[in-house]
Order: sequence, then C-alpha cells, then structure tokens
Amino acid sequence: MNTNWKNRESIFSYLDEYSHNTKEQIDSLKVKNTLLKSYVFETFDENLYNNGKIHREETSINTLFTDTKHSVEQIDEELFILHEHDKPIGFIEQINSRFSTLYTTEPSKFSDRLTLSYVKNSTILDSLWISGKMFDKFLNDITSYHHSQRFTRMKFEFNAMFEQDHLENNGIQEHKVSSVSLVEELGGIVEKLDGVRQYFSSFYSVGSLRFPSNVGRGGHDVYQNGKFTNRSDSFTDHRVQLREVVKVYQEMTERLEKKVWIEANEINNNLNGTSFKASPVTIKFNKPLRCHVFNNFVESTFPKGREPFKIYGEIKRFSEEHVHIYGVDLHLWQNVMLDLSTTEFILFLPKGTCGNTIHRLVTNIQRFLDPEINVYIGDIPYERILDEVIGGQSS
Repeated sequence: MNTNWKNRESIFSYLDEYSHNTKEQIDSLKVKNTLLKSYVFETFDENLYNNGKIHREETSINTLFTDTKHSVEQIDEELFILHEHDKPIGFIEQINSRFSTLYTTEPSKFSDRLTLSYVKNSTILDSLWISGKMFDKFLNDITSYHHSQRFTRMKFEFNAMFEQDHLENNGIQEHKVSSVSLVEELGGIVEKLDGVRQYFSSFYSVGSLRFPSNVGRGGHDVYQNGKFTNRSDSFTDHRVQLREVVKVYQEMTERLEKKVWIEANEINNNLNGTSFKASPVTIKFNKPLRCHVFNNFVESTFPKGREPFKIYGEIKRFSEEHVHIYGVDLHLWQNVMLDLSTTEFILFLPKGTCGNTIHRLVTNIQRFLDPEINVYIGDIPYERILDEVIGGQSS
C-alpha cells in the first residue's frame, strides 16, 4: 500500500484507481487485488451528551480507534489514516457526528476480525444493523430507478443454532443452516421473491444485497452488519451510495427514537425496586418458538451479553415459556427490560436508548430465531416507518 498521502484528494484518487483496476481483474477472471471494503460504525444521537454520562472526547476518532496496536493519523477534519503499528491498513472517514466508516483493502479475514474487535471492546461503537425488512425496502427502491435488466445479487442466511435439542437421546445433534445466493435481473425480482417466500420462510432473512452502480459496471454489496464491498469500477460511486444508505438508516433510527422516547411510560424493575420511563417494541413470531429453542436462546444470550444481541441481564423465570430480563444494552450501557415468551418479545427501551438497538435485535432475531417476524414500534408497524423513510410515503 502506497504511503505518500498528504491530502484527501490523493487518498480518494488512490482508492478510485484501486477500484478501477480491481473491477478489470474481476471482468477478466484474473483477480489479484482484494476487494475494497467499507465498514460503517455508529455511536449515538448527540442529545445523549446532555445527560453528562458521555463526553465528546470519548467519541473522537482518536479515542475510538486508537489502542496498543493501532493509531490514527489525521489528514483533515474528517479523514484519517489507520495504522497497525507503523503499517497503514485503512482510512477512517467521519461521515457525521453519529457515523464513521473504515475503508480498507486488507483481506476480509483480517478486516472482519478487526472491525468486530472494535465494536466488541467499545461501549460507544456499534455496527450498522440492516434487517431483512429494511433490505426489502431497499430492493423495492433500487428496482424503481434502475433498468429492469440490471442485475442484483441477494444472499439469504438463516442459522437455527438455538434449535439443538439437548433432550434428544439419539446422539445426533444437528440444526438448520440456510445460505442461498441468487443473481437476478431487477425486473420481476420482487414478485419472484414473494413467490418463493410462500414456501421457504428463510428467504425473509436477507444477509446481503447488491446495489447496482449508478455510473458504470458492477455494484456494491451491502451486508446486514454494515459491511460494504465495492465490485464496481468507481470508489466515488461506492462512497456516494454508502453515504445514501447511512442517510436513510440515520433518519429511520432517529424516527424510532423519537417515537419510543415520546411515548415512554413508567416501567417498574421488580428485580431491584427501581423504575424508568420506557416505550414498548413488540416482536411477534410467525408461529410460537419451540420451548427448547426459546430456552436455549435465553440461557446462552443474556447471562454473558453474548454477541450479536449484546444485552447483558438477569433472568427472572415465570415458566419454561415466559421470562423477564432486567439488564443493560452493552452499547451505551442503557437499562433495558424484556418480556420474552415463545409467542412474542416485548422490549422496553428507556429514553436515551440508541435506536440502533431495535435494528440490532430485529436483524438478529430474523437471522437466528424466526425470519418471518412482525415488528411494532408502539402500535405502528416497523415497515410503515421504513416506507416513510425509504419509499417517501407519508402515514
């Protein structure tokens, strides 16, 4: 990797040339370069500075991305070079006060592990979580303005890792893992997908979606954990589309926060006698979870705050099919309370909780428990808010 970068123009020129060369290699089936990858990180709404629990210096790029192995070199107010020891491994751009992105050409095995460690070791950073429901709205959107003969690629992923029934005595322990990729023309893809979903609910759990390039060949694969890979010949287009996704995501998140914060009611924490103001988010399952699936999820997730759900809490059990969780969201350490049963999960999120918590839970419940869930923010369907933001439809 060249190290002669003195300004934003030289860095972006390098990334544009790298993208162009990589696309030529892809088209000639002689790929030597690794793909350019971008990882989006979220912090929180700026209003949380007002509660005094978090200070601005804690959310600076220098603080968030510097550790014993890594340092950042500032290029301008919004752009930094990330070093591992003395080696440059990527570039961090501050998109706005809430979002930043890491651009890197390092191999995925390295960069995936690096970004996961940043999120795991920080109480400030979280990934961008894009649920199957949000991907569906993005798919409808791109089919509305791209030519019907442009191609997209979708990957569907459902991992039923909580289905393993430890009570079985036949010695065979298996669980369902679905991973299917489809490359289709945009014309008619939504209708085809609706048809497949009547028979296979796993196709509601979208792991990634390719956004066609707006200026040339190829496109940009967007993953459910906020990773973007550039398969186009333009870094400029990659950056523009990434920022458009972030803009939509931020507006959606802030609408969720506004609704749950305004409609908060007094909630009693029966475990320690405290109370807080919160508003319910309800996730209803298409059919009841099996009892052992429900309990595997509860017992493996909350006692240690297991990834990717990131909620640590104590379990108060009412029955094998009903529990309360009194805990904290490990992103920002906000109090949360969950009323969980085999038919629905109700989340009580207090004012100040990051709306990203909702996206994280919806995304991962679709991936690991039930792809065909219904979600309500108060009494409003999650999809209705998505329609207002992505489709431009008013309620």
